[in-house]
Amino acid sequence: MEKNIKSRINYLKNEIVRHNNLYYEKDSPEISDSEYDKLVKELERLENEYPRLAKKDSPVRKVAGGVSSSFEAVKHSVPMLSLDNTYSQQEVQKWYEKIPRKTDSEYFVPKGRQPDFFSPVGDLQANGVAAFCIEPKIDGIGVSLTYINGNLSVGATRGDGETGEDITENIKTVSGIPRKLTISKPPFFFELRGEVYIDKEDFAELNENIVFNGGQKFANARNAAAGSLRQKDPAITASRKLKFFVHSFGKTEGMAFETHSDFLEYCKDCGFALQKDFAVCACLKDIEKFIEKMTSKREQVPYEIDGLVIKVNSLRLQKELGYTNKSPRWAIAYKFPAKQATTRLLKIRVRVGRTGIITPSAVLEPVELAGVTISHATLHNFEEIERLDINEGDTVLIERAGDVIPKIVKVVKKRTLSREETFSQKDTFSRNASFFKPPKRCPACKSEIVKEKEGEVAYRCVNPECPAQFRRHLIHFASRNAMDIEGLGEAVIDQLLKKDKLRSLADIYRLTFDDFAGLDLFKEKKANNLVKAVDKSKQRPLSRLLFALGIPYAGQKVSQIIAGEFKNIDAVMAASAGDLLKINEIGAVLAGSVKDFFGNETVKHTIAALKAAGVNMTEPESEKTGAKFSGKTFVLTGELADYTREEAGEMIKSLGGKISSSVSKKTSYVVAGENAGSKLNKARELGIKTINEEEFNKLIGG
Repeated sequence: MEKNIKSRINYLKNEIVRHNNLYYEKDSPEISDSEYDKLVKELERLENEYPRLAKKDSPVRKVAGGVSSSFEAVKHSVPMLSLDNTYSQQEVQKWYEKIPRKTDSEYFVPKGRQPDFFSPVGDLQANGVAAFCIEPKIDGIGVSLTYINGNLSVGATRGDGETGEDITENIKTVSGIPRKLTISKPPFFFELRGEVYIDKEDFAELNENIVFNGGQKFANARNAAAGSLRQKDPAITASRKLKFFVHSFGKTEGMAFETHSDFLEYCKDCGFALQKDFAVCACLKDIEKFIEKMTSKREQVPYEIDGLVIKVNSLRLQKELGYTNKSPRWAIAYKFPAKQATTRLLKIRVRVGRTGIITPSAVLEPVELAGVTISHATLHNFEEIERLDINEGDTVLIERAGDVIPKIVKVVKKRTLSREETFSQKDTFSRNASFFKPPKRCPACKSEIVKEKEGEVAYRCVNPECPAQFRRHLIHFASRNAMDIEGLGEAVIDQLLKKDKLRSLADIYRLTFDDFAGLDLFKEKKANNLVKAVDKSKQRPLSRLLFALGIPYAGQKVSQIIAGEFKNIDAVMAASAGDLLKINEIGAVLAGSVKDFFGNETVKHTIAALKAAGVNMTEPESEKTGAKFSGKTFVLTGELADYTREEAGEMIKSLGGKISSSVSKKTSYVVAGENAGSKLNKARELGIKTINEEEFNKLIGG
């Protein structure tokens, strides 16, 4: 198994380095930012799980971007933190209400001030200081500039927030960044931050020139700005028509500001350009008016913006409010609604998950959306399809939720045909358009699929011999936390299935040297090692076997508890639901699941065959059990791919954890599936740890 992990790590390292080279040095990325991030996250996860396989030269351990050694590391004098994001005006209001109301102080507009106003910098009324500043959130690359005695000393990327890359020579070519401050008495030390970007027109021209010269165009303006800033040759950076807007400061010596708007005015005097669409606001109503204005004006702004940044104007109040671990409490980012586009739904596909759950997804006619080509979208479940009244051939409105995850919002135009209308060769849609109905048969094994319980949205294949499920069972059975058969990974299992060598779990123990030697890339030594690994796995304790069998709701710890209680497989199989319920950690659903599982004739045959193959069926006294989630409270939100909420909840309870319907400071984890709602926002607001389904599975098994 570890050899497979090592191979995967090496593959990921090589791919990340290759994509870094394409992105930073050749300006021609092959994948989107989100796809790249998935590679990085997977490598980080594997290196954390297998630290002995992690190397110092790993691309995830280097300064952000993995740029060439020609860029020196720069430590920021003050960390460059990220902002908390909001996606609705209601969330903005919640943030606003946390700011203390002191109308008689310098922080806020005095009583008697007309609240319905917003004004550009330089047009502040003399009878008070506006409470909040709002400015567009530029979709560019964050940088830090350090001036000493008025001269530009260092220009650096944001990096990881603590350390960035020295790109001073490239920064000097950016329009809007003075090499020398134009103020008469410059401060001794002045560190400010801002965003480097490229105008929409200049970006289009850049891509045209790149394509004309046979190159690969940039996916979006942000990529263009980022790639241009990290060029080894400053002349290339200079040709890209990059621009800069200042938005905040770090460490300063020799100056003091009372408000953020004062700071921006000072920057203007120093020779920096300021955004025209900037406002100072007295109250929430002003903020909401400006949000509405900029939302409608978004496309008219000459550069890409993806939201607005709202800040408390008073710097003294900013200091009093302070920071969380990641973000300032005195500022928040409002993200515009996701960009949308229309396209055709070509096909609805269904897949079979590990537990037999059938999940639909949409195949789309490719369309550009927010700088990325979209060809697939989530459909969540069959009730969602019915709600949307959607079918193959419909024209649909899609959006990228958070500008990342594509989903179908609604049907724009139904696919209808007249008698005179004919199909082109590419059209394969049904003439009888209605919403897509769930298949009556499993796409993998053609068995009947059902809703197991009233009120569930999930359909599942209940055939224990389903090939799609069987493949996943084989992979799980051989995995590290189950029977731990090193070398029997997905690729090997797929080859054995193709050669029809595996028809049951017990067939693993019937494999011979010749079976392995006949596989691709297998030599004598590798085949011998796998034969030994299979034979060694026969001695795993009963708890490992129970987990490997894949009993619904029974994770690793539950398997240990059951094995510790009954000691051998025969006692487990003979146990009644009542016997199982006597165990504190086991509830009614889990007890019923265990009883039903071992009552299945196929399972009985599998156990008998494993016994005949010499697989151990007992638990040694040394094996200890325990409640892994004792004292932990979980909240479930969104839709999970492999479980219903009831199933996930029962797993948590079986491991000693508690389930809550609401998020509070007492919550330990929020498990967020697709289409997670307000509970996820609440968790982020309170700083509660949130995990996705992959992390949840790892938590259960680990």
